[in-house]
This record gives sequence, structure tokens and C-alpha cells, in this order.
Amino acid sequence: MRKNDRIRIKKEKREKAPGRILDSLEGSVTDVEEELEASEGQQEAFDPYAPVTKNRKSFFVAGLLIIILAVVGLVTVIRAAVGFVNDVVNQTALKNEFASFLYPLVITDVPAFDSIDNIPPSVVVNSAIWQIIMKGDTEKYENDGTNMTVSEIDVESAAVTLFGYGVPIEHQTVRSGNNTFQYDESAKSYIVPLNPNYSSYWPRVSEISNVGETFTVTVEYMPPSMYVAEGMDYELLPDKVMIYTVSRTSSSMTARSVSYGDSLYTSDDDV
Repeated sequence: MRKNDRIRIKKEKREKAPGRILDSLEGSVTDVEEELEASEGQQEAFDPYAPVTKNRKSFFVAGLLIIILAVVGLVTVIRAAVGFVNDVVNQTALKNEFASFLYPLVITDVPAFDSIDNIPPSVVVNSAIWQIIMKGDTEKYENDGTNMTVSEIDVESAAVTLFGYGVPIEHQTVRSGNNTFQYDESAKSYIVPLNPNYSSYWPRVSEISNVGETFTVTVEYMPPSMYVAEGMDYELLPDKVMIYTVSRTSSSMTARSVSYGDSLYTSDDDV
């Protein structure tokens, strides 16, 4: 090969070398640009409604929380109301229970006593017979259509029901208003009217308090019911007030003492 040909070949190689480098650099730059474009395409597109959607979720959670709190508050109020109503109902039932128990003593108009040992014997018998009349099984007693015969044992049992064990009992004939309870010593029994006259006091319990099983009961002594003309404004007021101490367990009640209470009402003459 001639010298001139070799020089020409070398020259051509030198001219082609920079092109290859530029081509290489150009390819690298192109790859980088493509990667950047690809990464930009993968970026999350801007959503103008995204903040609104997030706010709606927050509002929903807040609203749900408010509803839950409102329901809890409503349940609490309902429970409190039910509890209040139950207390009122239970207090009314308790007052009626004590009034029923004390009715035989009220209709007898027992005097004040501080222990069962100090109760007049006639009051014990009188109250016991009224207990039988009001709450006993009177159909089991023999009768002549007007009076029934009640054994003294039943009278003693009724006295224990009212005053408890240990109450002194002296059998005797007693009077209660227009009624007479005749004691027959030979027959060990009492002659008691089948339809006695109830024209005496009846109890209205106004207050009850207790410490354990000992209850203090305020009893208003109401006069016999009177006829009230239609449209007439008439309020039935008690004649007097007595305070009873009663022992009450799950199975029984017994009267322990009676005292005079303060009058709840004042007449115009006392002002």
C-alpha cells in the first residue's frame, strides 16, 4: 500500500471518531429524557375535587359522632325518666302497702304508745278483730246470718300479726264505734258482726322514711267519706296526724310505736 493511501485511511478514522462519541452521548441524553418523561407520566395527576372529597369524609365522621353522642344522651335521659317514674310508682305502692297494714289500727283509733307493752289491752283485741274482718277468711267462721263466731286463738294470731310476738293479750268485750265485739269466755270466742259499721277513720300515708328495716310512717287520719255534690269544690282534710314506727321485713310488718304528729293544716280560727 502506498504511503498516501495509509495517510488517507488514518484521516478518515480520525474524522469518524468524534461522531461516534457524539452519537453515544446523544443516545445517553435521549434515554435520560425518555426516563424523565416516563416518570413525569407516572406522577399523580392533580385532582381539583380531592380536598372536597376529604372534607366530605371528615364531615361524615363528625356527623356520625354527633349522632352517636345524641343517641347516648337520649338513652341516658330515658333511663333517668324511667327511674324517676319507677321511684314514684314504687313510693305510691309502698304507701298503699303501709296504709293497708295500718288500717285496723287507724279504724280503732289507737292511742299513742312507745312500746307494745304499753298498748291498752282493749286496743290490742279491737285492732286484732278488725284485722280479721278486713283481711281474714271470714267465710270459714260459723255465722247466723248476722254475726260470726271467731275463736280467741285467731284473735291472738291477728294481734301478733299487727304487733309482733310478746304483745300482751287480755280477752274481753270491746266496742269500736257503733260495733260491739262480744267475748264469750265459756266458748273462748268472739261474736263479731258480719257487716260491721266502718264509720271511723281511714288512713292516708303522706310520708315514709326508713333506716334499714325500721320505717317511720306519717299517717293522716281521714274522716269517713262524705257525699259531695256535683260541681262542689271540696277538699277532704285529715282530722289528725299520727306517726307510726313499723318494722318491715320481706315477709312481715309489725307496729312498734305510735306518736302524735303535728297538724298539717290550720283552721281560720287558729290564725
